[in-house]
Amino acid sequence: MFLWFCVTSVLGIAVIFRSPFLDYRLLALGALLPLVETMLGFQWLFHTLFFGVLVLSSIMLLGRGNRKIQQKLLPLPIGLLTHLVLDGTWTETEIFWWPVTGRDLLGTEVSRLEFSFLPTGMILEILGVIITLWAWRKFELNKQVNLKAFLKNGHLLALEGN
Repeated sequence: MFLWFCVTSVLGIAVIFRSPFLDYRLLALGALLPLVETMLGFQWLFHTLFFGVLVLSSIMLLGRGNRKIQQKLLPLPIGLLTHLVLDGTWTETEIFWWPVTGRDLLGTEVSRLEFSFLPTGMILEILGVIITLWAWRKFELNKQVNLKAFLKNGHLLALEGN
């Protein structure tokens, strides 16, 4: 479900916030990070609200006094949090609200994984392909200047005119 998380996160945040100079590559990375746990067969730290807020707080505290660093790294926790929405982790109280729901859950194998819903996962990935094709046109990535800006800086310049 690579494209489902990656492209849908980028598209959703781009359409909502309309910020052409956000680094959408970092946002995509944040949206994909929880899949590392899933591929290893469990969901825990990266699938918690705590982790997304911890990463966000760390960026804001460590970058205190340097807004440029804060602005550059801010998409990472945004991507982490969009993943939680897109995979429905927010419906899993024990995981989403850890450690409020108890510390013993962390590190245990969880049966509800993104890849365990094979038919649903395939449908979402097909939707991801369709969304990718639509986003490619919306952000005019067929134009060399737009594609170069995205690959080099993570910027979606076509948002400026919308």
